Amino acid sequence: MSFSALNISAARSWLILASTALGFSALLAILLVFSRAPVVQDVLGLKSLFHTILVLHVNFAVLVWLLSFIGSIWLLYSSNPLARLNGWALKLCVTGAVLMMFSPLLGEIKPIMSNYVPVIDSPIFFLGLFLFSLGISLLAWQTLRDRSWDLLRFSALTWFVSLLVLLYHAFQVKAAEPSVFFEALFWGAGHVLQFVYVLILWLVWRWPNPEFSKWGKQIIMLILAFAIGVTLFLDPNGLVSREAFTSLMRWGMLLLLIPMLWWWFCQPKKELDASVTASALLMMLGVIIGFLIRDDSVIVTAHYHATNAAVTVAFMGLAYRLLNEFGFRGISSKWLAAQISLYTIGMFLYVLGMASSGWLGVPRKTAMIVDDSLERVSMGIMGLGGAISIIATLIFIGLIAYAFVGHKKMVKELK
Repeated sequence: MSFSALNISAARSWLILASTALGFSALLAILLVFSRAPVVQDVLGLKSLFHTILVLHVNFAVLVWLLSFIGSIWLLYSSNPLARLNGWALKLCVTGAVLMMFSPLLGEIKPIMSNYVPVIDSPIFFLGLFLFSLGISLLAWQTLRDRSWDLLRFSALTWFVSLLVLLYHAFQVKAAEPSVFFEALFWGAGHVLQFVYVLILWLVWRWPNPEFSKWGKQIIMLILAFAIGVTLFLDPNGLVSREAFTSLMRWGMLLLLIPMLWWWFCQPKKELDASVTASALLMMLGVIIGFLIRDDSVIVTAHYHATNAAVTVAFMGLAYRLLNEFGFRGISSKWLAAQISLYTIGMFLYVLGMASSGWLGVPRKTAMIVDDSLERVSMGIMGLGGAISIIATLIFIGLIAYAFVGHKKMVKELK
């Protein structure tokens, strides 16, 4: 499938934004490693900044990177990409990302470790988050209005359902304590948002086929109807609502993922992009770990790191495939294969080390130092895997930058 020059021009800038966000999150991940390291955390004074760094890392590694990349895909398939709308959406997202990035320097630092969307309790951060969400919403609205009911349109619809859940809960949640308020506020919307990622992941695996099967349409409509029902009829302050959204993602995601994984299993592996196979394996690991969760330890973190990595590595592979389409300089296939392999190995080690740490009782969202020998071994495996995956991510950013600089040079030579 070939895309028009207008679509490519609109989508190119979003790939750059997405890659930049991923690169920034990788640099923050390095600081997170240092903040957990004995001696180093005290020398650099990072222990007190652990939660602030973690908030920014999560937002840029998940929200900004993934949603900006999805924006690029939406624009590629748009039947009528509106230049002015795209321009405003991009400006809003870039401005929002910059405000979130610098918010710790522009006021009092008060990180809140709410699930799905941890925040810094400051007007600057919330303004940035709002502007970024508004920019993504403009692209989702364009996708929703000019697409048939395929994976792209359903992903845009799911985005708006997640916003609906968020807005409704904003008026329903009653909690004086900010940590309790934001935890309840983002719980439902965060669960719905995961389906946006999986729908686009299904498209990326079968690239460039955006068609959605009849059973798939029925499943996602049932999932969205259930999410809206839970939002309207259950109190978001109560345990029943929380468990309902948890069950929605657990079983709804399984209904979508089983056919996807079966499709992958039945394909000749030589015909599949290596990133798709890596994505499928990481997703299976994440699903398995998800069913083993019993408490609020780092096993929860292992689960969502595996599933997030499954989406990320698939997006990395697609980014490489789009380089020529976008007019960027080509990169050696050996470099691409090495980067994908390195990232996959690193994330497998990281997730397995983290999951075993969770089984040993290591809590999440803390910069604690462990003393138990088995905990040290598992945390050591996690640290090794984290270091490898960070290096692989930085290599990805370097390769994209190399391709982009080559594009700029070629443009100058043509002029």
